[in-house]
Amino acid sequence: MSDEDKIYQDLLGHVMHLLEHRLPVTMIAACLMAIAQRLYRTHLNEEDYERIMKVAYETNIEPYDLKKGTLH
Repeated sequence: MSDEDKIYQDLLGHVMHLLEHRLPVTMIAACLMAIAQRLYRTHLNEEDYERIMKVAYETNIEPYDLKKGTLH
């Protein structure tokens, strides 16, 4: 498993744990976005930060199928 896969799986597992405790989905998502933006802001120059925020905004993301009972 690559480092990227491990990080993704670890974070997804933690998110699933939070959701099992019936915490608000929007609050969890907002916290993840805030953390991501601060990490990007800390490690990217202004031009790259603005570019990645634009890509994030414009990228069409498929929603999870919650009928399956899991997020993956």
